[in-house]
Amino acid sequence: MNQSRSVIQDRQHKLLDYIRTNKTLSVTEASKLFNVSQLTIRRDFNFLEEKNLIIRFHGGATFNNSFSDHEIFLEEKKSLNEHIKDCIGKHVASIITEGSTVFLNSGTTTLAVLRHLNDKKVRVITNNALAPTSVWSDSIELILTGGECRNRSKSLVGGFATDVINKVYSNYCILGANGISDIGTTTSVYSETQVNEAMVNRCDGKVIIVADGSKVGKSHNFFSVPANKIDILVTDSTANADELKKTAEKGIEIITVRT
Repeated sequence: MNQSRSVIQDRQHKLLDYIRTNKTLSVTEASKLFNVSQLTIRRDFNFLEEKNLIIRFHGGATFNNSFSDHEIFLEEKKSLNEHIKDCIGKHVASIITEGSTVFLNSGTTTLAVLRHLNDKKVRVITNNALAPTSVWSDSIELILTGGECRNRSKSLVGGFATDVINKVYSNYCILGANGISDIGTTTSVYSETQVNEAMVNRCDGKVIIVADGSKVGKSHNFFSVPANKIDILVTDSTANADELKKTAEKGIEIITVRT
């Protein structure tokens, strides 16, 4: 029986997390751990290798550390450029029209957007597990995707989350990112790329990236949203001007907020 895409993605995410934590994993061990055939595991390994996430060796695989990056806890991020993120959030919220349906992903900058949406009648679908702490107005209809909750990023991920997103069409898609450059956005968490991709694909309107200047021109482990699917980047005046110029040449509108 054919497996659904969400089941396959969940298994591949767990495989990658296991390899990242335990350094190596054999095909035989993986087959027993996930209760699937060795052929299925080899297919999963082939997919992860094509994404440059693992390095294959005879009978198993190891994590690809060539693009390794430090993922910090969300609690640590809250104190980083907090005022700048609030200014970005305020500006982005001013763009959103009343009655809109909005996708928001995880992160502190998207939480800043959400806080400033409290004055508007909107529907927000998000995988940000901390979203309820930023909503105090009855005008916001808040829908959490559900899914596996990652402790570090307080994000909801996996097939359950993407299945919910794939039942919705939005007017806006507002995404935070660990890095944004002329190729698009990147993140340090592979499982979150699937959620971002689903949100972009189900958006009928503007795709807006929110990123403070420290993230402009930076690249992280996992490719998330290609430049040709991004409409607007909202950042601040600390962003590298040369990197912004290269990003703008890809057809992305650059909005630099004053802090």
